[in-house]
Amino acid sequence: MNLLVRVLFFGVFLVHSGTARADLKDRLIQNYLKRTAPLWLESSLPAPEVRTVDQLIDHFARAGSKLKGSTFKQRYFIDSSYAENESSPVLFYICGESTCEGPSDTPLMNRLARKYKAHRVALEHRFYGDSQPFDSLSSENLRYLSMGQALEDLAHFQRYAQAALKLQGKWLAIGGSYPGELSAFYRMKHPELVVGALASSAPVFAKADFFEYDRHVAKVADPACLGVIQKVVSEVESRLASEPSRLEVKRLFQAERVTHDVDFLYVLADMAAIAIQYGFQKQFCDQVVAGESEGAAVEAYAKSGLLLMSMVGTSPFQDSFGGSMSENPADYREYAGRQWMYQSCTEFGFYQIANRDSLQTSRSARIDLKYHNEACDRLFGIKMPVNTERTNRNYYSGLFDSKVTNIHFTNGSNDPWSNLSITSESHLQGLNPGLSAFFIPGAAHCDDLGSRVMAGLTEARTRFDDLFSRWLNE
Repeated sequence: MNLLVRVLFFGVFLVHSGTARADLKDRLIQNYLKRTAPLWLESSLPAPEVRTVDQLIDHFARAGSKLKGSTFKQRYFIDSSYAENESSPVLFYICGESTCEGPSDTPLMNRLARKYKAHRVALEHRFYGDSQPFDSLSSENLRYLSMGQALEDLAHFQRYAQAALKLQGKWLAIGGSYPGELSAFYRMKHPELVVGALASSAPVFAKADFFEYDRHVAKVADPACLGVIQKVVSEVESRLASEPSRLEVKRLFQAERVTHDVDFLYVLADMAAIAIQYGFQKQFCDQVVAGESEGAAVEAYAKSGLLLMSMVGTSPFQDSFGGSMSENPADYREYAGRQWMYQSCTEFGFYQIANRDSLQTSRSARIDLKYHNEACDRLFGIKMPVNTERTNRNYYSGLFDSKVTNIHFTNGSNDPWSNLSITSESHLQGLNPGLSAFFIPGAAHCDDLGSRVMAGLTEARTRFDDLFSRWLNE
């Protein structure tokens, strides 16, 4: 990839540095872009100060519990380079399902900090990065990985920062994707702590059978390329039907360690998703379409897909559920598949199953809800399907209480995760006038947090700026 293309890609994806997503592939892409970006782009990013706070392992421990009062070291980041004093506003940047790198390399945070002379702080999510309550990610220990615990982490840390660090100004929560979800629910649960929240590309509605993700990938794919992808999936399914050809096709994809056949089909789906979702469609599709014309579509798909995986720093085995079996936290510094899968199995779902319309799908129909439920059992011994109704009852439905105010939702039309968010003012009519939303035509996942320039993004940032100013003065 030439220097100009890397610069353009880095400008678009600069938002992702230090953020976490409801799609773990974003973490790999952001690291690739940072590795290949020109030095002058990275040299302007200030390094935040990294500290730790003693955080309760179980905020809801009952009297007599062995964990009552037990703590772990949770990392946080602080950057006061633009702040004037202890009464300056505080931008609370919420990290999610990956190693947190702080708030200071996010363009929106930098713009707001400069304009409002604000402090910037960020808290690493429990069980991710270096914020590990235990030395094992066993199913027993992961019981303390939940959105409820994470929200109380935010509250405990904020109270600590207000008292010990003297950050006495008004606080604003900001997050994108899963952290955007946390941002919204943090304002909902703790309106006494933050004056408002920006929930960018936030999937606030829990859903197990998230077929809309696959449908989106199929819609944005070039039709000729989508046709080849579908043919490759069908051919690979046929080769998996007998032992000699199964071993051969897995060897072709360097996936011998992926013993579960549907795990292997999921790896194929992710190869296409990486290409199409992150701007590598032309490189990928040119190769697979050329391979089809030569009668070697599967071989071309494998070559192109493996190149993409290698480029972003992963492998077929790491990308599979089999690669999430280890209980060692050190194995998940870059790609926290085990932790995020646990959250998916216990609260959110978000399973990227095949679209039911066979004409608008990029993945095998064997990637279904039953497969994901079986994966939850395989990884964690969880026998029951995820209870998304409970999650939505405890969180999503609460957004429409008229007492809940000052939460702003932004989404891009090109983002598959917008299907699980609040996308427009009309969506809110008659539900809760205290919430607001803006839908950005042509925008991608969390684009408004970044530096990309186009009319819709400019309007989105201006609208949020006006809201923030109003919230500060209320």
